[in-house]
Amino acid sequence: MYIGIIAALLGVVIYLAIKVNDQQEKIVYIDKEKNAIMDEREVLEVELEQMKMSYDTLEVDNEEMAAKIAEQQDELAALIKKAKNKDYDISKLKKEAETLRTIMKGYIHQIDSLQRANEQLYAEKEAEAARANNAESRSRELEGDLNSTKEIVNKGSVLSTGEFKNTGIIVRGSGKEVETDRANRSDMVKSCFTVRKNPIVKAGTKKIYLRIVGPDGKVLPGKDGGSITINGQSEQYSVTREIDYNNQDTDVCVYYTSQAELKKGNYKIFVYDGANLIGNSDLSLK
Repeated sequence: MYIGIIAALLGVVIYLAIKVNDQQEKIVYIDKEKNAIMDEREVLEVELEQMKMSYDTLEVDNEEMAAKIAEQQDELAALIKKAKNKDYDISKLKKEAETLRTIMKGYIHQIDSLQRANEQLYAEKEAEAARANNAESRSRELEGDLNSTKEIVNKGSVLSTGEFKNTGIIVRGSGKEVETDRANRSDMVKSCFTVRKNPIVKAGTKKIYLRIVGPDGKVLPGKDGGSITINGQSEQYSVTREIDYNNQDTDVCVYYTSQAELKKGNYKIFVYDGANLIGNSDLSLK
């Protein structure tokens, strides 16, 4: 009888031992699963913090994109708060984190594309500025060449004279002219010269002025005299004459009638076409 009781008790002990062992194994499994879940949540929390740092480094000038990034940063901050809540569903947490990660990758790609586009636009702008500077430099160079050409043309478009022959003139009662080198016998001063051919000068009537400067340094006055502007100043001239210039060598003689007895000495004769000095020569009277 006792043997039967002992056997029954032994069976109960063995049964309870098996049950206890099963419960311990379940507890260990649950603890491992809990630890795995906690490790996964912590890893995810770290990833979310890293994602936040990545979002914080995104810089854009586009206001619309900057507003979207700020919106995602707010959502990420809320998700990090959820991750710290141990009761929040880990699967939902992972799904929301993946959505934010995908959106962030899209923003990074857009920002990179915009950066490359901006760099290209900047390079094109620099190239355009360089072309504009080159064009401006070339324009100034051409303007300088044009001004030089104009200056050359202006200088070249002035008449010139040569082959002067100057003498005193005695006028006989018959009107005959006799050349003389005596000052006290000269009624006139005759200056003959050639106006040179110049195809640049416009053909037509030209008014020639003579300034005859006496031995005393004064301009001889004349009944056909007057004043002209030379180098911005009014200067007296002795006599003037109009000539017909046809872009050919033109021989000209100009007569000055003395208003008083001429003095002995050297005379300077200056020939002007308007304000332009086109020749000069000397006359010596005894």
